[in-house]
Amino acid sequence: SSGINAEWPLRPGSTMRAFIFLAIVGVALGRNLCKGVKNKDVKDMWSIARSGAIAILGGSCPSFDLDSVAFSGACKNIVKQSTCYGIQAKETYGSGVVNYGTLAADVPNMEALGNLACDEAEGCYNQVRAAIQNCMDANENFVADTVAAAEAAYQQNFESMVSDFAAKNSGTFFGDIASMAQSRFTSAADIQEFLEDIITDRVVADAKAAAEQAASLAQAWCDSDCTSQSADFLEGIFTYMNGGECSDAKQFCGECQNRAAEYFSDNALPCCVENVVQKGIEAYDYVVENYSESIQNYRDQLVEQISDAAYSEALAVKDKVVEQFNCVADVYNGNRPACA
Repeated sequence: SSGINAEWPLRPGSTMRAFIFLAIVGVALGRNLCKGVKNKDVKDMWSIARSGAIAILGGSCPSFDLDSVAFSGACKNIVKQSTCYGIQAKETYGSGVVNYGTLAADVPNMEALGNLACDEAEGCYNQVRAAIQNCMDANENFVADTVAAAEAAYQQNFESMVSDFAAKNSGTFFGDIASMAQSRFTSAADIQEFLEDIITDRVVADAKAAAEQAASLAQAWCDSDCTSQSADFLEGIFTYMNGGECSDAKQFCGECQNRAAEYFSDNALPCCVENVVQKGIEAYDYVVENYSESIQNYRDQLVEQISDAAYSEALAVKDKVVEQFNCVADVYNGNRPACA
């Protein structure tokens, strides 16, 4: 098996379809992430979700009831707990410097999220999928009507915000990207045309195979109790790394890297995590081998349409990311576990 390739990682475009999917994670049994969270804050979040569901699905599927689909049955616990975690995470990570001690303290919560996802996410997903299938059965134009409603909601609520952002940040990478996207995608039809151009039969086949492998990996992860194994490791290494000159989680190279390497000398990465890492490396290598030309073409098109200042900004960010990635790769490659 391979080590991490310490190069700038290529990121393929994700395959997309015009359907509604509610992605939800939850918490582990025995840990209540709603402790200390005001019930009003949860209700406010759900109220926003209801408004969004009505705006987007109210016309295409009048029978869709978010309370029945997401806030009850198989989804009741997982949605409430994940909402509470989101509220708490906003407070934890929303301001100030996040250090590795902050991450270590949050690991039990992340462990909880992973464990309940193993226990309940599939049932919740099936509940949501069944509701969407009912919508599709009742309205043969469900997808088109829903996309049209989403487009109208965007134009009414967000288009002016995106335009203002692009104008105020002209000449920066994200400002230029926002402006370019608005020029390129003026309607849902433009997005559909773009997707039809890039989603070939080969891309569809590869995406299907990737989804099947991801499902298999997720099942193996849950079966081996890898969430708790990885949580024990992460809490240990984050706690060991925190302190001294290692005071900012955005910075790994240097003292944080040295502390991580020291921890690895006496603590092996769990093999269930190593297996996932290796599968990720294999997937990366496959993308580079089969899609690098297409990715390069899209990159070149992007560079042509953004300003020189925005391009320089993107390169500077890339260099910083690559530097940190290389340091992580060095620690990993020097301390890989001996797994079957």
